[in-house]
Formats: sequence, structure tokens, C-alpha cells
Amino acid sequence: MIRYAILLVISLILFLNGFFPLPHTNYSFPNQPPTHINSFNVTDQYRPHFTKTVLIVIDALRWDFVTAQLMPLAAGLMNSQGCLSKVSVESPTVTLPRIKALTTGSVPQYMDVVMNLASSEVLADSWLHSAKKKGLRIVFYGDNTWEKLFPNVFTRSEGTTSFFVWDFTEVDDNVTRNVNLELERSDWDVMILHYLGLDHIGHVLGPFHPKMTAKLKEMDDIIFRIQQTMANDTLILVTGDHGMRDAGGHGGTSSAEVTVPLIAIGHDCENASFQQTDIPANLAVLLGINIPATSIGKLEKPFLHRLHLREYLYALRYNAQILLEKSSLCRGAFLNATDFHENYLKHQRAADGELAKRLYEECSDKITEELFLASSKQEMPLLFVALLSMFYLFLLLLKPSILKQSKLEFLLHLCLVCLQLFAAYQVLVYITGAILAGLALLKLRHLLRVTKFPRAVPDFSVLTCLVHPLTFISTSFIEEEHYFWIFVSVSFILGLILQRNGLLPVNNAKLLLLLAGLRFSMDLNSTVENSVQSQSNWANLLNYEESLVYFHAFFVSSLVLVLATLYFEQEKGGNFSSLLLSALTLCLIYLLKVSAYHNTWLGKAIWALIVLHKLFPSVSWTEIWILSSTLLIKPHNVVLIPLGVYSANQLSAVIKDCFSLTVASYLLSNCFYFLQGHRNSLASVDVSIGYTGLNDYYPFLVISQVLMHTYTFPVLFHLILFQKVFKQDFGAKFWNTILTIRTSVLFFTGLVMILFRHHLFIWSVFAPKLFIESVHTAFMFIELSCWYLNKCVKKVLYK
Repeated sequence: MIRYAILLVISLILFLNGFFPLPHTNYSFPNQPPTHINSFNVTDQYRPHFTKTVLIVIDALRWDFVTAQLMPLAAGLMNSQGCLSKVSVESPTVTLPRIKALTTGSVPQYMDVVMNLASSEVLADSWLHSAKKKGLRIVFYGDNTWEKLFPNVFTRSEGTTSFFVWDFTEVDDNVTRNVNLELERSDWDVMILHYLGLDHIGHVLGPFHPKMTAKLKEMDDIIFRIQQTMANDTLILVTGDHGMRDAGGHGGTSSAEVTVPLIAIGHDCENASFQQTDIPANLAVLLGINIPATSIGKLEKPFLHRLHLREYLYALRYNAQILLEKSSLCRGAFLNATDFHENYLKHQRAADGELAKRLYEECSDKITEELFLASSKQEMPLLFVALLSMFYLFLLLLKPSILKQSKLEFLLHLCLVCLQLFAAYQVLVYITGAILAGLALLKLRHLLRVTKFPRAVPDFSVLTCLVHPLTFISTSFIEEEHYFWIFVSVSFILGLILQRNGLLPVNNAKLLLLLAGLRFSMDLNSTVENSVQSQSNWANLLNYEESLVYFHAFFVSSLVLVLATLYFEQEKGGNFSSLLLSALTLCLIYLLKVSAYHNTWLGKAIWALIVLHKLFPSVSWTEIWILSSTLLIKPHNVVLIPLGVYSANQLSAVIKDCFSLTVASYLLSNCFYFLQGHRNSLASVDVSIGYTGLNDYYPFLVISQVLMHTYTFPVLFHLILFQKVFKQDFGAKFWNTILTIRTSVLFFTGLVMILFRHHLFIWSVFAPKLFIESVHTAFMFIELSCWYLNKCVKKVLYK
């Protein structure tokens, strides 16, 4: 079984490698400004317009945060001596790819989400490098991602990690301390500041918490202080790398996440709307430095309003030349524009200048649009090889007793797939595809020969697993997948009630109680992203003082239900000492959750008590997981834990067939996964949970706690089933069924990715779905590996 899982993971990596290729940014052409247009020397038309520049990046600064109420000083400055532009951000809305867009003008790849956790990448071309080459002295303070991307660029710098989300003040205070020192110096030309506190507050408390208002006032004061200290020929730009969704966090594609402000102070400009990738080219023009060769952005006349038409035409031509090196889409229009440009310089006719301007802009717009669409080209042969490998695996898992894979066949399969990750020979890809297709056809032929197809309609839970991947062809079903699992779960339980009329009424009453619990749980978390009013009352209780009484009552009741669940889960009614320890642990969890600040020592103490439970022989891993989940899960979601245990127990009580029980468990665990608040969006991942009991960023511990929180209910259902049915040698059958379902989901997800690779929502809906299904598969592999290792250890011990 484990070897099939290894093949599935390698096939998935191959698919991701083909669908999300690493961007090619090493352009061989020069990006120097042109020195002449035909016979006219125009070098004096490209010059710096400011002596000093300050770029302030406020992490997760939403568009609607810049108002006269929240940031009155900045609002007054931009109205009197600047402008406010609305900037559209591309997905994914996480820091690393957004910094790349802000500095290079290129479209980052979706796999930068993974690199965002621990990036060691170095960018070779950006407006920072151009400024450095021209002799400008650059200082930086803030998120250390900048130092990793641009080593040896800054004259002075001090970077700090951005991952410890409970830090609302320390990192920002350190940036401000250095700002105060720099304002007293004059030996710098460009200062870059990246503040992190706003983003951290959003992750932990959401965008509408009072601390957010205080942080925005702090940022407002800093902007005003810099403006008051600097000379008149200083450009101050304030923007966000990405926005923040209404529920806190970011990574998705909601309007609040992909729309950020660009405040310009000390600059004669007009309000406008443009892409984030346009910023580097426009900033380079204002600084009189080389536009990055990687840039696909276009110039915005409202933002460059201070430029004379002669200067603006020169900048347009320069930027268009860079774009034309990437695409020859409108070379004829560019040549016509050059003629009008030359006539304008020669005869000073405004009409010629306007015609040249229009042609340059139209040409740039067309190329930029084309480059956006072609910013991520898929390697189709690799994708088909990966899909063939998954389909072959699916056939093997479908009937393992009939379709067995020999060791030689396994090694051939493994070598063929692994070779594609390291070899770049196109012929090898086609040979591999042909071999895998042949093997799959042979297995399919044998399967059709020996299999007798049932005449009856498949079981409802099995039918659900067959229908579910087909829903991926609809973006609405992907975005609202939680409704699908809630609907099929309720329908499945209703079907169980209708099929069990001959049994005692008390059994049906238990299932009806489960239905009532599911209906209540649907209101625990918001199902509509962009509406504050849509947020559940339970989810927002901590934000309103008048509701605190109800919150405490609900939270305490949930903890009591957890304690009762622990009692009934222990063998023979449980041990009083372990139950007392559990009660103490839950009391400390209550104190931690209601604390107004992050108490790391209390978190460590709770983890110590949870580990201490294993000293009692009667305490199972299921109970350990229940306590761990209670510690990590949000207070309003704690009630889902006893309800999930109750659901799993009811399933194991009424369904005796191993295959049917596994499929039913898969169905209900998916339902609870979405009831917890997860969605097919990276923004629904709560990274603040990863710092429970930690006072710094420890990657392994943080990621482990985030994964435990994310997969609370799939693991809970699995543990309960193993505890109840493992004595019947349930393990191998269980994992074969889970692996079969996961393989089919991945196969159909990959197929949909290929079919809809040119769809309007490929990067906003389909790509996040592929990414999330990949993480699901990785976590399933971790679970299976733990089970397999445990099984091997037991064999050795018993021998």
C-alpha cells in the first residue's frame, strides 16, 4: 500500500512541476534607455524627478483602510499634494510573490506560495538593481524577505522575520526606530520600509478589531512624520503588498485581498487604477533609472502627470521597446508611433505628439495583456504523463485482489515517473507516456474481463465519491464546495434513518440528534466571504463586549461536552485520575482562549499536560487528539469536536462493512472539515494557530500545529475508526479505499486543470483547488506513513 502512495505523490509532484513551471526571468537583451530616436538626441528627456524616495509597504493594507477616519493625516496629504491610486493585485496574495511583482514588474508563479515559507531565492533584475547600478544608496528596514531577494543591494538594512503573527508591535517598533535614525542622516537616496503589524493583527484578530484602528493610526503618524521631516523634492509612496479578507488572513482572490491603495505624496499626479506589476516601470521613470528587463507593466499617464509630453513620449517608447523584446504583437504600430514621435520632436506639433502617445499606449496595452495571459505556460507532455500515471494507479487500487503490480512493474513505473523530474529530453517524455498508457490499457482490459458489474444502483456514499470529482468543472461548485458536503452528509444520514425502520426508535433518535447538530454547526462560520454582516454571531462573539456573557456560556458548555466525550471514549468508563487531568487541561485551555494576549507559557503548560496523559494506559491516541484539537481550534468551533466523535461512533454502530464504513467516514469527515470554516482558498488557513505555546518562529512546530488544526476532523474520524474496528484487520482495507478515493480526486482535478487552463478563473479558482488537493494528498501520505511505521514496529516487537 505504501508503495502506491509513494507513486501517487511522485506523480503529483510531476504534475505540479508541469503546471506551475518556475518563471524564466534571465532575459538576454539590454534594458538601457534609448539615446536617440533616429537622428534626434533625446538623452535629456529621461531624468530623475526626485532627490529622495521613500517606499512604505504596509503589509495587508486594504483599499478601504485609507480613509479620512482611519488615516486622516495621510488622506489630507495625498489630497493636497499627491494622489490615491487603486492597485489590482494578482493571485496568490501572499508576501513573496507580491514583493517580486512590486520590484520586477513580472507576474510571479503560484508555487511562490510554498517558497514564501522559507525563500532563498535571489532576484537578478529589479528597479532596486537599476538604482544600485546608477549609484543610488538604498536603505531598508522590515520584513527580511527583501534581504533574501536582494542581497548586497542595500547600503544599510535590518530585516526581521515576518512569521511570528502574535508580534503586533516589536517588529514595527524596530522599523520606526531605524526610520528616526535615517531621518537625521542625508547619505541615502531611497528608503524602503516594510511594516508587518497590520498583517499580524489581521491574522489573529481580523480587520475590524480595535487594535487594527490603533495600528492604522500608528502608520498614519509615521507617514506624516516622514513627510514633515523630508524636503519638498522627496517622493513618498505608501502601498500594501496585498489586502486582507473580511475574516482575517489572505491568500485568496476576494476583492478585499486583491485591491490595495497606492498613496503618492509630494508628487503631482492624478488618481488612477492600474496593476501592481505597473508600479516598477512607473517608479523607474520617476527615478530616472533603467526599467527592469523582466517588467511587463505599462506606464500610467495619470500617475506620471508631472512629465512633459516630450518626456512622457520618451518613457513610453523606452517601455514599449522592452515589451517588444518579449512579443512582436504590434511592431508595426510601434514604427508608426516612432514616425509621429519624430515629427513631434522636429515640428513641435501637439497633434503628432498625441498620435504617438496613443499608438505607444495601445501597443503597450496589447503586449501587457498578452504577456499576462502567457505568464505561466504549462508543460503539456509532463501533465499527460502525470495523469496517465495516476489513472494507472487508480486501476491498480480499484481491484487490488485482481490487478496486482509485480515488483519489476513497480520499479519500472517508479523509474519512468522519477526520470521526468530530472531529465529534460522530450523524447523520453513521449516514451514514458506510451509505456504508461500501454500498461493502463492492459490493466483496464483485464479488469473489464473479470469484473461483473452490479445491476443495482451504487450505495449513496459511493455514488457521492463518484459524483464529487465531476463537480470540479464548475467554478461555483469549487468555491462553494462546503454546501456540497453538507448536503450529501445530511442526505446520507436521512437515508440511514429511512433504511432502519425495523430497528429501535432510539437508534433513529440518535441519528436525528446528529442531523440537528449538523444544522446548528452550519451557522458557526461564515459562508459568504465579502460581507461583514454575514459572519456568524458565534464567530464574532469575542469582538463585542455585550456578547461576552453568551460567548463564555457557549464556550464552557462546549468544553463540558468535550470532557463528557473523553469520559465515554475511555475504556470501561475511564480512569478517574486521567479524567481529572483532562478536566484540568480543559480549564487551562479555557483560560488561554479567553486571554486578551498571547500567553506562551500557558500554551506550553497545556501541551505538557496533554503529553502527560499518555502515562495512563487507558488513555488512547483518540483522546490525545481530542485534547490537542480543543487547544488549537477556535473557541466557537470547539463544539464540533464532541459532535464529530458522536458522528463517527454512530457510523461505526450502524455500518459494519469495512468498505462502506470507510467511505461514509470520508464523507462525514469532509463535511466537518468545511464546517470548521475551511474553504478552497489559501486565505482560510489560520496561520495564527501555529504559534500556540511559541514565542518565536520555529518552522517545524508552526507548520505541524497548522496542519493539526487544518486536519482536525479527518484525523479524528480515522482514529475513532481504527480504535473501534482495527481489531478486525481493518487497516489495509481502510487505506486502500482512502488512497483510491484520493487518486480519483487528484486525477479529475488534474484533468480539469488541463481542460480549463485558458479559463478566466484558472488562477483565482482552479489553481487554488489544485494546490489544496495537493496538500490534502501530502497530509494523507503522512498519515499513511505513520500507520505503516507503527505496523512495522509492532511486527518487530511481537517477534
